[in-house]
Amino acid sequence: MFHISACFVKFNSMKNPALKYGFLGAVVVIFYFSLLYSAKQEYFLSPLLQWASMAIYLFFMHRAAVEDCAAKGAHRDFREILRTPFIVFLLINLGYWLFYYGLHLADPGLIQTEMAIELAGLKAQVAAGLGDPEQANRFRERIQELENTMQNPGIQPLGPVITRMFIGALGGFALAAGIAALLRKN
Repeated sequence: MFHISACFVKFNSMKNPALKYGFLGAVVVIFYFSLLYSAKQEYFLSPLLQWASMAIYLFFMHRAAVEDCAAKGAHRDFREILRTPFIVFLLINLGYWLFYYGLHLADPGLIQTEMAIELAGLKAQVAAGLGDPEQANRFRERIQELENTMQNPGIQPLGPVITRMFIGALGGFALAAGIAALLRKN
């Protein structure tokens, strides 16, 4: 118990709110997804529960930005205010994606579960009728690709994980801009 409290004392004594809340947020997000994974793999893979983690991101981004503005003032250049919540997002996101990739390496069955969920969703959409023949062909090709991959699964490739991490950073920038705009307005 001493080690956990010592870690929180260390986080609270950090001078830079972006680093303090970024690392603390990463720990909370990893804990959140560890709980989901421990409860049931499908919970970990649920898009609804994945998106729910954005509340954690927003909480820590906002706390860091408020602390930064309290220390340095809110009447600064917009980019200076934006920097803190964006760094918090990047650190939390990095923690999440490292955990995500490591978990997929530790549990190769998780990839199978992901592919089975995607396959079921695609088949349901094709069965319901897509309307556009070109889109239906793309879905059928993806279904075939998934079925072939499920026959001979490999390990989680790093490339798509890095790509999704960088795409997520665009959304994080938009969230940070919104937080900075709210704080500057007030």
